Amino acid sequence: MKHDLPRLARTFLTSTITRVAGTGLGLFLLVHNIDLGAVAHRLGTADPRWAAIGVGLTALAVVSSVMEWGFLLRCSASFSWARVGSVYLQSIFFSQIVPAGVGGDAMRAVTIGRETGHGTVLASLAGSRMAGLLGMALWGMLGAILLRTVFGPVALVGAVLFASLICGSWVLALVAERVIRRVRVARRLELRGHLRGLRMFTRTFAHYARQPQRLLQSVVVGMTGWGINLFALHFFALAVGADVQWAVFAVAIPLTLIATLTPFSINGVGMREGVLVGLLAHVGVHPSNAAALSVIVDLQMVPFAVAGAMLWMRRRDLRPPTP
Repeated sequence: MKHDLPRLARTFLTSTITRVAGTGLGLFLLVHNIDLGAVAHRLGTADPRWAAIGVGLTALAVVSSVMEWGFLLRCSASFSWARVGSVYLQSIFFSQIVPAGVGGDAMRAVTIGRETGHGTVLASLAGSRMAGLLGMALWGMLGAILLRTVFGPVALVGAVLFASLICGSWVLALVAERVIRRVRVARRLELRGHLRGLRMFTRTFAHYARQPQRLLQSVVVGMTGWGINLFALHFFALAVGADVQWAVFAVAIPLTLIATLTPFSINGVGMREGVLVGLLAHVGVHPSNAAALSVIVDLQMVPFAVAGAMLWMRRRDLRPPTP
């Protein structure tokens, strides 16, 4: 019975009923602690000029994300930038409608994997994720240094550990092919079946190692795109009457992403917003402004998801009818 307890606890935390209940509880606590009327007023009276700048910067951040993935994907396959951008926008649509953060990545893996092989596209997705996370960690380090009197040394230590983890992941991914090749030539027959499925994935990363300029381009674009997104959030904050500097978001947003990992909620909904409101309130932002910003962060990608939905429906319409 003791051995069944961890399995039972894991099943309970990840069950649909528990996730729905956890999300509902998070939303209830969030709504209970803020003035919904004030939040609606902040959103309704948002300055369209600042909001337009925020949307424009978000568009540039999306373009950066397309390039971040495209530089790696085009290392191993010939795709036009228009095709890469179209698939990426469609993946944003799937990320919005699928109740999990991997919905968009799954869509890209299926769509592109049919042409390149799933190992190749999965490697490009993993590489682009690591490039983006490295940029997030480095901007977080800079923000934690600038706000060390506000968040203390814990935020800086966390950002340094996060960046170190991502750098270590890059090193392991780039040398994995050498390790697997040595294991394969050894007579470990019980492992060979499992390793065979990893070869395309690790070979793609080995290919990246032989094209360091493409790898560097992806990392630099990922860092730039995240910085642009931070400034977009700054202008969205100005739109609702809150002067929140980019450094605050550089520290706060990575912490809110941890909430998406909680197994007892649906993609961290409710938990994510509550964490962001609490962190913004900690730096002196009025709770109604903070709640309005949490709504904007959730809705920031909706216009691009709509564009992705239109591209996806158009692509489906162009398919020949099934006989």
